[in-house]
Amino acid sequence: MDPVLGDDGDLRGQRLTVGLGGGRVAKTLDLPPESFAAGPFGRVILVGSDDGSISRVQAFDVANGCAWAIADERAVIRRATVDPAGSGIYETRVDRASRADLGVWLRPLDGSGPARRILPPLPADDRFGRTFSTEFTWDVAGERLAVQSCGEVACRTRLIARQGGPTVTLDDPDLGVLIGFDGHQVVTYDACRGTPCPIVSTDLESGTRTVLEADGGPAIVLGTQDGARLVHETWDGTSRGLYSVALDGAARADLGSLPERLGLHPSAIQAGSATRLPLGWILLAPEGRLPADHTSPRPQLRHVPDGMTVPLDEATR
Repeated sequence: MDPVLGDDGDLRGQRLTVGLGGGRVAKTLDLPPESFAAGPFGRVILVGSDDGSISRVQAFDVANGCAWAIADERAVIRRATVDPAGSGIYETRVDRASRADLGVWLRPLDGSGPARRILPPLPADDRFGRTFSTEFTWDVAGERLAVQSCGEVACRTRLIARQGGPTVTLDDPDLGVLIGFDGHQVVTYDACRGTPCPIVSTDLESGTRTVLEADGGPAIVLGTQDGARLVHETWDGTSRGLYSVALDGAARADLGSLPERLGLHPSAIQAGSATRLPLGWILLAPEGRLPADHTSPRPQLRHVPDGMTVPLDEATR
């Protein structure tokens, strides 16, 4: 998704480009300025848009090029995500007039019942300041959902289980944007204004923090056959490389150098683009995000366990 700007630099809308494979563009959607996209969830993505009076969430089938409405609300739906089991949609909402946080809501994907609130609004906290963004991230197993609300630099993260149970909260103002999580290890940046920035893993059981990379750049947490790994870019002053490490800091591995003009594609929250990849693969793309056209260098996939690299459209699932 990319912003559409007017001649005077004001935001006129958002442009969403969707497709299948490495180079097959299916459709381009022009959306209002306050819009979002989430996914892919299989071959479906969620598209949210607000026209100033109604917020609408639609499911878009990339393969068939069709869409259907899921929700229409008077409150502003800022973000949404699909339960990996395909049974429900989680939403964050704010009040249309005051922009006050209205919490997190869950609705059945099949429309069999109304949405219900499952998390209350976050209380005001001067340590974090005003909340500018709230984002969803699923853990590697797809069993727990992180709801992260960020101020200018520091973030609060609430973890909820798909099957229910107590909410776990990380509210240390030293912690910044979430990279990913698995089991009892939550990986975030420190509360920095940019990169390089330390990448730390917080153990939810002991509270212990482990620095996984002191000068972290673009990074992602993904599942492999050997468990969850952090993959991150490094810079030694002359060249860029890739390393992976277990979320507890063990088994650090060199994944080789980065191809010229390609960078690690981080999470969709950071990159503004996303794709579905096989287990254990990372995406290397121009400027770290999927291009909307064919004028950029060809994206590549790299296999984390052994470093094998192939063009994006040659990977198998």
